[in-house]
Amino acid sequence: MSIRPTRVVATTTALLAAGLLTAVPADAVSGGTAATAGAYPYAAKLTADGRACGGALVEPDLVLTAASCFPETPQGGVPAKATTATIGRTSLSGTGGHVVGVTNVVVRTDRDVALARLATPVTDIAPLPLSTIPVNYPSGDETLTLAGYGRTESEWVPDTLHVGTFKAPSSTATTLALTGTNGTDACKGDAGAPIFRDAGGRTDVVGVSSTSWQHGCFGETTTKQGTVAARVDDIAGWIRQQTLAPSAKAVGHAITLTWHAVTGATGYHIYAATTPDVPVDSAHLLGSFGGTSYTHTGLPAKQTRYYRIVVPTTDGWTAPPTDVVSATTPVAAGNDFNGDGKDEAGAAYDLQNARVGLYVWPTTATGVGAPALKWNTDGWEAAKARWVTGDFNGDGRTDFGAFYDYLDGGSNLFLWYANASGGFDSQGIKWSGAFRPLNARFTTGDFDGDGRTDIAAAYDNGNADLSVLTWHATATGFDAPVTQWRTGPGNWNLAQSDWRAGDFNGDGRADLAAFYDYRDNTANLFLWYGNASGGFDAQNVKWNGGIPSGKAKFVSGDFDGDGRTDLGAAIDLGSANLTFRTWHATATGVDAPVTQWTTGAGGWNLGQSQWTAGDYDGDGRTDLLASYDYGSANTNLFRWHANATGGFDAEGVKWSSNGTFDAGRSKLL
Repeated sequence: MSIRPTRVVATTTALLAAGLLTAVPADAVSGGTAATAGAYPYAAKLTADGRACGGALVEPDLVLTAASCFPETPQGGVPAKATTATIGRTSLSGTGGHVVGVTNVVVRTDRDVALARLATPVTDIAPLPLSTIPVNYPSGDETLTLAGYGRTESEWVPDTLHVGTFKAPSSTATTLALTGTNGTDACKGDAGAPIFRDAGGRTDVVGVSSTSWQHGCFGETTTKQGTVAARVDDIAGWIRQQTLAPSAKAVGHAITLTWHAVTGATGYHIYAATTPDVPVDSAHLLGSFGGTSYTHTGLPAKQTRYYRIVVPTTDGWTAPPTDVVSATTPVAAGNDFNGDGKDEAGAAYDLQNARVGLYVWPTTATGVGAPALKWNTDGWEAAKARWVTGDFNGDGRTDFGAFYDYLDGGSNLFLWYANASGGFDSQGIKWSGAFRPLNARFTTGDFDGDGRTDIAAAYDNGNADLSVLTWHATATGFDAPVTQWRTGPGNWNLAQSDWRAGDFNGDGRADLAAFYDYRDNTANLFLWYGNASGGFDAQNVKWNGGIPSGKAKFVSGDFDGDGRTDLGAAIDLGSANLTFRTWHATATGVDAPVTQWTTGAGGWNLGQSQWTAGDYDGDGRTDLLASYDYGSANTNLFRWHANATGGFDAEGVKWSSNGTFDAGRSKLL
């Protein structure tokens, strides 16, 4: 590098033809010296389609450079031309350091500064520290150093990093006017190269090379000298703000914030609000957290939360708040196996001869597609398995689970996590214990509001003694079950109860509901509201009324889209006359049931139908779906669309098996 000025040129391109007559981005240093091998490991060379620039690693995944290095991407974003960064390689012909792609550019609007985000972080090279003290102007004896890969006095495209020294006799609010020692100037290819100082045992970056007269650079004849740098000594906070780049994702009743680490951070202050302004004050502070993620749990459905992050660092500076990010918690859903925001129907199917398969019907624009076999195995007897579904690992896709009863007093819990390609990855056994799944009735919900679906089971201990157990989901499986309560002998018969989970009061945690059939054509609806400790508050009867004994099949879902889970039941009135009723959830219980439709005599036999619910069109309201078994492996799927008035629009048959699917051998999920 000939750190000497030759016409004021943006020093961004080391490969531009000589002969420009105006200031251009600086390339390399004239009048400088070759860097010692291994020195200045944070120095970077950016290359894009024959153009080269300098830069410096200031965070593991950020290179500080000049905005003029990305002329085709003036507003920032994905680089218009593929760009790579070579970091930690004093000699470009060597093999050390890293060559990493640039995925995104953030451009500063008031000066020639940009941040290039790397595809993968560089973790074995210490970043160049940011300055927190402005340069002393005039700089007097304060020496500034430029390190770049641009032209030198004698080389058009140098192979080695060069350095040169400067003083800063004057400045503006956004620039430094640099005068090189011994005629040093920046050259083409030095644009974006870091300008740093050593003071008090600390090296920090104060600017990036922007333009130069390129005095003394190869192929230049001007006698004018001088380099202009874009100041960064006063924008450390902005750089840290951009470093964080937070994002928010809602899954279930939780929103997870993720961000990039900031070097020297002493913690990350997270502020939240239900309005976009997000005041940075104690009333809106969620807390200070380590790491690079935080999950805000226990949020009601259909609520938008807004967030900002502030990071204090060990050097005593606090970055300004990040831009606001937000996410909206979804309505409690059914089975969204592929994570596209629309639910799908699933089924466990008895393939006979101790073989079981898992099927999924894809949701289409007009209805339901043909079912796809997603998994099957030998050695499983369908009658010994009890199936559950839910987003057990919190990734936004619904998974399958099964308790398998070995008829010896023990059982295993198996999991299949839904993957990004639309299939399922078998996770094997996630829990084993002395437990009889055939003596239990299962339901699933996010009982602690952490964004992962948990499992609950009502368990028959014998003698009308019933227990409720929950398995708390973790990122990789389940914790051991916890007994939430036990009725004691003579109280509850499992066979007379039907269990559902949902956020019935809209507080962000799933609750439990049970219809109890007294075998006299009456039933009670009991509710247990989930509490902040992951347990449940005492039961309360929320409804009592007439239901024909043993003649109802229940579902749950947010049928009206108000953020609270409602209940529904298909009820057999006799003579193949079926009616469907819904119980609308309120903040404290449920309204009286509403009859949505009745088929009339000779219409539907309840015993030939299976019912489930999900938001199949993604409109925020839960729809109904039923399979109907006509015999001889002829099965139809019917769907009812939940409408804005809290009712349902009949959509008719959405799929027919035509002799290929026996509903009697399936468990609709």
